[in-house]
Amino acid sequence: MRVIYTGLLAMLLSISACNRNDTDRVRASTDQRNTENMKQQRDDYVRSVEAKLAEFDQKFDGLDARAGAMSGAAKTDFKNAIDGLRDQRKIVSRKLDDLKGVSIESWSALKGEIDMAVADLALSYERVSAAHEVNPATTPNSQRKSTY
Repeated sequence: MRVIYTGLLAMLLSISACNRNDTDRVRASTDQRNTENMKQQRDDYVRSVEAKLAEFDQKFDGLDARAGAMSGAAKTDFKNAIDGLRDQRKIVSRKLDDLKGVSIESWSALKGEIDMAVADLALSYERVSAAHEVNPATTPNSQRKSTY
């Protein structure tokens, strides 16, 4: 009788062990898909930020062209402001390089920091561009007097 119980117990243990291995394989496959998905998301994000930085490079070149038309202290101030923007862009680029070097699981922690840095760069660009307009824009619509 003991032989039958021992055989039955061995069979039950081997069946439960087989089921556990199948679950582990499914879990490993799901983890691998999640990792691949996160890697794709990170790569897409890196490409989008790099494209934004390339746009800023073009915008800064446009500011340089505008500065070329200026002279004196205004030109010097404008060139210094453009240099400040380029420094700010380098900081964003370094943060993006840091993001590329972190693990797939933790890249999203740096994403918010980079998003803020890009938003700050955009705001700084707008301020510098507006402050050094060659031909100041007319008064905004909200400040125009109505003739009605």
